[in-house]
Amino acid sequence: MRIGIAGCGLIGGSLALALRDDHDIVAYDPAGTGDIRPVPRLDDLLPADAVIVATPLAQIVPTLAALAARSGGALLLDVGSLKRDVVAFARSAPASCSIVGGHPMAGTTERGYGAARADLFRGRPFFLVPTDRSDGSAMAAAGELVRSIGAVPTVVSAVEHDRIVAILSGLPLAVALALARTGADVSEFAGPGFRDATRLAATPPELASALLKGNSAEVRAALARFRAALDDIEKDLE
Repeated sequence: MRIGIAGCGLIGGSLALALRDDHDIVAYDPAGTGDIRPVPRLDDLLPADAVIVATPLAQIVPTLAALAARSGGALLLDVGSLKRDVVAFARSAPASCSIVGGHPMAGTTERGYGAARADLFRGRPFFLVPTDRSDGSAMAAAGELVRSIGAVPTVVSAVEHDRIVAILSGLPLAVALALARTGADVSEFAGPGFRDATRLAATPPELASALLKGNSAEVRAALARFRAALDDIEKDLE
């Protein structure tokens, strides 16, 4: 298959590395594509069997919009961490295009192609979110791609995806940020427990903002559940 990748950072670069032994891979990223064969323009990712959109979150829908009109039957698979906007865009996308929302539950706090690894997704869940432009063949093709990188395809709705991500990604990030602030005056004495618990506080600010503010209602609900759990622990101290 010919597969185009828009965005060659940690996730896009890792996908390119995981796929390139078995597929013809080209990538577009103004910041560079490492040793993945580049194309000079986004449009040059097409024609293709599939294009994976791995741009920063704010650029996903504009990138899908730029590709959708001339996708020519290519599967368009985004890999962003939130899904409501992708599903909303798909409702008005050209009827001829195929759009599936995707999100690998894998990553690190490192950034860029230099941190990419071919084995990043191995054994990890990879959410697939149907849209109004996802027929059976599009979902099957997305599942085949996911399995080919060693990940486990897991179909969920956009609402369920964003709720899960709020609990498993947004909440740990918020807690790490709060813990880092709470212990800032004594952090020089920290051992591995505190350092491990605050690791996510090193998340780049723009990504942290996207995860928290872009999914604010679900993150607030997760924080409410966490506060209730803290209250129970505090009661146990009595």
